[in-house]
Amino acid sequence: MDEDREHSQHVATLALDLFDRTAQLHGLGDDAREYLEAAALLCNVGLFLSHAGHHRHSYYVIRNSDRLSGFTDREIELIALIARYHRKGLPRAGHPEFAALPKADQRLVRACAGLLRICIGLDRTHDARVAGLEVQAGNGLLTVTAVPRDGVDIGLELFSATERTDLLTEALDLKVQVAGAT
Repeated sequence: MDEDREHSQHVATLALDLFDRTAQLHGLGDDAREYLEAAALLCNVGLFLSHAGHHRHSYYVIRNSDRLSGFTDREIELIALIARYHRKGLPRAGHPEFAALPKADQRLVRACAGLLRICIGLDRTHDARVAGLEVQAGNGLLTVTAVPRDGVDIGLELFSATERTDLLTEALDLKVQVAGAT
């Protein structure tokens, strides 16, 4: 059970917007967009077990839930892995569930989890300070610009999102930077 649904919904909205704005870079389809949305909405379900390891608990809860009707076993695995990698360590060959995926699915998980990580950072304070996003790509650089709601400070969001760019950088093979709109 997600204790902060508004935060999860805002993160999902930002993540889908970022997915759409980077579509030419990641080349993923509508199915991946749907997995990203589900993972964004569910990535914190493991919090009721433990904060420190909630990303791993979220994987387990999603993977073993009987509430995700309409998704195939493969799709549930992808959603669970995107949620699993929304924080902390990067996907590695040493993680058996990730290693068992075909290369195309590994790429999908990396890209979607990378997008999700940044968007979680962009709602670090859990009060929807970032109203929207702008994206610019070129010369090996992807710049994600956060547009704040009127009159709010998004310094913590910018810092937090910047700290979470590593996975998307790896997935897209581009340097990723986060900036605030001026």
